[in-house]
Amino acid sequence: MSPHPAAWSKARTPILVLVGALIAGIAWVSIGLNDSMSKFGYLWGNALQVAHPGYRIAFQGDVERHLFNTSMKVTIESHSAVISAESSERVAEVSKDLLGRIGVTNLPTDPMTDYLRTFRGGQGSDSKAKAVAVAQAESLKEKEVATVIVELSSPLLETEVERLTDFSVVEWKRFFLSGSRMPSGKPLYWWPGKGGCSATVLVDRHCSNRSAISQFRLWVRNFSDDDRANLAKLGLDLQALRDAASEGKVFGFIANVFDRDQALKLLDMPEVRTVDFVEREIDDER
Repeated sequence: MSPHPAAWSKARTPILVLVGALIAGIAWVSIGLNDSMSKFGYLWGNALQVAHPGYRIAFQGDVERHLFNTSMKVTIESHSAVISAESSERVAEVSKDLLGRIGVTNLPTDPMTDYLRTFRGGQGSDSKAKAVAVAQAESLKEKEVATVIVELSSPLLETEVERLTDFSVVEWKRFFLSGSRMPSGKPLYWWPGKGGCSATVLVDRHCSNRSAISQFRLWVRNFSDDDRANLAKLGLDLQALRDAASEGKVFGFIANVFDRDQALKLLDMPEVRTVDFVEREIDDER
């Protein structure tokens, strides 16, 4: 015998409410999970880049949720790849386990480490260091190009650095935002990414913001004191990040020089303390 329509209607109402609540809950968890995964990539992908100025780091695919961890693959290439026909891309992985611990695998040795540990950007002029750099610049051969670390004599505002050389393409803003104050001995660093954001570890957050300093500040703002241990694993110090964000100055930058004259022009600037020639190679197409 079929149930009375009125009785069925009364019984159906709480069931529909329960089903509706369940669907809404699943959708809410899904949205929250997606946002959490996106934020994971934004925070820790960039942390890897800040900790390793010697590379250009970009996403390779999406952030993935596994049973025991969340992970993301990134591509790593040297700065010289920008001016070389040879591809130097490698793949590394950043992960976060169920206990919230960050891990990195397959990270190659940073080619700039030795130079970065002696970085003295913002510490005044140095005529001896500059004379050595001038001699290196003058020794550049025809068609030889170089990747260099430029140390500034004193910290400058982003707009002041832009006037020194051509940063009209946003991705060339490979800025050092501190002296050597990290546990790793390296200065803090920020790179807005290829094209200023697309296909980078920035995950489309704040891509409309063309200021490298503003992007860095927005990124640092996301960390709490609970993140200190994970940042330390990457060689970063939370207080130093906050200090650099507050100061908002550029202490130096990474650049590619395409000939002897361009290198000497950099060294002729009083704002430049010295230039370290990290990588040199012949570009036959020039």
